[in-house]
Amino acid sequence: MDLLAFGAHPDDCELYAGGLLAKLVRKGYEVGIVDLTRGEMSSRGSVAERQREIGKASKILGLSLRKTLDLGDTQLANTPQARLAIIRVVRQCRPRLVLYQYPMDRHPDHVRGSLLVREACYYSHLTKIRTNQKRYRPGYEFCFLGTIVGETVNPSFIVDISDTFEQKIKAIQAFSSQFYNPDYQDKETYISSRAFLEFVETRAKFYGALIGVQYGEPYVSKSFLRINDPVAFYLSAP
Repeated sequence: MDLLAFGAHPDDCELYAGGLLAKLVRKGYEVGIVDLTRGEMSSRGSVAERQREIGKASKILGLSLRKTLDLGDTQLANTPQARLAIIRVVRQCRPRLVLYQYPMDRHPDHVRGSLLVREACYYSHLTKIRTNQKRYRPGYEFCFLGTIVGETVNPSFIVDISDTFEQKIKAIQAFSSQFYNPDYQDKETYISSRAFLEFVETRAKFYGALIGVQYGEPYVSKSFLRINDPVAFYLSAP
């Protein structure tokens, strides 16, 4: 696996990293998503509906792998059992890159999920944690930015998703029980309103404007970026 993305709930990765995931798939990389919970505590929709929506969104993005771990929506905790579940996935998929949520976020599950994945990736290399799999530690980790509380976070880099933004929106809208869908009969929440979908586009336009493109997605590196040839790096950018 080239890149494995972790989200606390189904649709988290689509919302905040869908453009990048689609872009990497187009480039021929093997990309997967692991949902830490089934999203069973969502205000709208059922677990069965969300599982069907996961399948649709995964097909739209062209994912090589999609897994759902049942670690408990609103009950995510950094326990040995939860870490072991993630370690098993990391050792199975052996991703070169791991992507997960930025640890500062308004949703407690996002915060706890971020720490959980980070620790599991570290411990996955330890020989004495036995899973009947070879130990493994991903080569590089970075975070996608969700809804930040209390401060502005400057991204380490912004990815141009102008060519995959519409694909990202289609993947988001595959979760028709959660996001704007006038045909879905249930009480409205903020994320199911048209205003939220407009926010998603406005946010992508904002980050795109910072790098001179139509749409962008922000990411935070967990370590310093190593660039061996700055001239080639910058001149190769479109």
